[in-house]
Parts: sequence; C-alpha cells; structure tokens
Amino acid sequence: MITVLAAALLAVVAATRLHRWWFRRSLTLAGAFLGLACMSIHMLVNIRPVEAFVSNTFGESLPAALKMLMVCGICAGTAIGFTDVTTSKVGLRKNLIRAHITLSLLTGSLAFIFFFSRPWPANVDNLTFDNEYAFLPGFAEGLMLGMTYPFLVALMVTIVAITQADRQTVTGRALLLVTPGAAILTAYAALRIGYLFAARYGFMEPTPTPFAISRLLALSGVLFLGAGMSLALALNWFGARNALQQFTPLREELLIRWPGAERGSKPGSSASEQVNDKAAEVLDALSLEVEQSNLPTGTQLPPAVAASAIADWLVTGRVADGLGYNSFFPGADTTDTAWAAALGSAYQMTIENERKMVAGQ
Repeated sequence: MITVLAAALLAVVAATRLHRWWFRRSLTLAGAFLGLACMSIHMLVNIRPVEAFVSNTFGESLPAALKMLMVCGICAGTAIGFTDVTTSKVGLRKNLIRAHITLSLLTGSLAFIFFFSRPWPANVDNLTFDNEYAFLPGFAEGLMLGMTYPFLVALMVTIVAITQADRQTVTGRALLLVTPGAAILTAYAALRIGYLFAARYGFMEPTPTPFAISRLLALSGVLFLGAGMSLALALNWFGARNALQQFTPLREELLIRWPGAERGSKPGSSASEQVNDKAAEVLDALSLEVEQSNLPTGTQLPPAVAASAIADWLVTGRVADGLGYNSFFPGADTTDTAWAAALGSAYQMTIENERKMVAGQ
C-alpha cells in the first residue's frame, strides 16, 4: 500500500514539474521531472501485480531491465537538476551536465550489454534471480556497471548537500531535506557493488542477506529522497505565501499610486517566483515614490530602523532623521522579497499604531 501511494505521489509531483517546464524550459525543472517520473515508475514496477503483468506481457527479463533504466533516469535527472542549482558558472554547468549524461548513457549501455549477454533464466522472479543468479558472470558485471553511475551521483549529492545546506535559503533547505535519501542510496549502491564483486570473484560465498538489506535501503532511500523533494516544494510554497501576506497591503497601496509598476509573472512561474515578482513591483513602485518626493540622499540606516522610518514616511509623511534615498533598498545580503516583507510588516504596524492613536484621541 505504501509503495502504491508513493508511486502515485511521485507521479503527481512529476506532472507539476512537467507543466512548469513547458513554460519555463528550465534545466532544474527538466531534471526534477525526469528523476521524479523515473522514481514513480520504479516504485510502480516494484508492486508485485505490476511486475507480474510486465513480465508476462513483455518477457521475464523486462522488469529488471526497466528498473535498471529507471535507476539510470533517476540519477541522470537528479544530476541535471542538482548541477543546475549548485553550479553558478554557465560554462562549467554545461560541461558537468554533458559529463553526467555521457557517463549515465555509457555505464547504462555497458550494463545492458553484459546483463543480456546471458539468457534470462526461465520462471524466475527478481528475488530468486538476486539470490541465485545475480553473482554469475555477465549478470554480475552488468549489475555492477548499472550501479556505478548511481553510486557516483548519490555520493556527489550527499557531499554537496551536506557542504552547501543552508537553512536560511530556499536552495539550502531543499539540499538539507534530500541529504538523508541521497546518503541511504549511496550506501545501497555501495553494498550492491561490493557484494557482487566479492561473490563474483570468489572473495565470499553467495548469500541472500546483502540483497535483502539493499532492497530495504533502496525503498527507504527513494522514499526519503522523494519525500524530501516534495517537502522542500511544500516549504517553499508556504514560505512564499507567508512573505506575500506580509507585504500585500503595502503592495496594494503602492500600486494604487503607481499602477505602471505592476508587471505580473510569466506563465508556469512557481509560487516563490510569483512572490519575487510581486516584491519587485513593490520596490519599483517605491523607487518611483522616492524619486517624486525629492528626498535627500541621506545615510544608510540599519535595516530595521530604515523599514520603520520608511513605513512611517509612507503613512504619515514624516521624514525621520537620516532617512533618504540610500535607506530604501536592500543590501547585497538581503533579497527583494525579504526586504519587501520587512517593509510590509513595518507598514502594517505603523497603520495599526496610527489607528490606535486616532481612536485614543
């Protein structure tokens, strides 16, 4: 039941990524769609009735072949999206993505060549195959090659996610959430490769235990990775909506004064991108308001002081000491959305204080 629900959830999330990619043509969205779609199909084929249907309809070797392809797709999609998010240099990003695609195709092709060089045993399910045939010549090499690229990608994602995870940024939070899944999948791939190598070349006797452990690791890793990616999307959405609520009254007031500052968002934009666009509208309208007012240059007030002073100026017209053009826009370490949210909160607080003063008179 859990596997069915996980496959359905991953399919829905993949569909949302494809819908956005249709409008945005983003590498991150393309990689997310590829990885999530392959995860969903992999989980679907792991369901006993589905596996039996595929085997009976298309041949006994196809479930294993399909899973191998899906693992390759998961890793390639993950690598594409991950590289696009974490690599800022355009040239390096393109080279890394080309390298990932080339390596995944190369190892996947070699895995298939080795794997299907031997006839598939008749009337054998995947569990029996793992326990009795996987370590034999041809099968073992194919499976090891098929796991080489996933191991490298999972290890890369784990290392980069740990080193770049930052709770203060959207990307950092997403990296933090996918780290457990990537680490588990690294252990999964390493266990399979290590056991197959040892059993194939006589360093240990074949035993079902490593594959039993690896199946549990695979399921746990995919669930953690899928849940981490889905949770990251959900947290980003809630974070974006929370910021929007803080500066919506300020935005509405400024757009009444300066309707030309409204720009809208491109089709397929995410919730966070739409909120970023609305925050930019706030700053554009505020810039026009400042230019019309002929405020002095002023000093660079601390952000909290500046936000309160700007809100008071917008509501009452009072100009605080030191308030000038230099205090109206965020520093290099503050995003437009964070600054718009700070201004919006100060604006609502100022309006509330003015209402209390009027009511008290």
